[in-house]
Amino acid sequence: MLMTEIPIINDSPPEELRCTTCLLPMQYQIKKDGKFLWQCFKCGKQYLVSQNNDDSLEESWSPPR
Repeated sequence: MLMTEIPIINDSPPEELRCTTCLLPMQYQIKKDGKFLWQCFKCGKQYLVSQNNDDSLEESWSPPR
């Protein structure tokens, strides 16, 4: 049986978040209630990312700027 190595998954935080609708980089706005707010300025999609490592991510929409 031939063994192949499986690459290790990189669990480090991304350098940038990309909008899942527009595929454009999202921009960091503010820290609100212990979460970081990222927003896409094209479509208005927002992500609230928890500062803890509990993988908490909330998605919402707002009007684009």
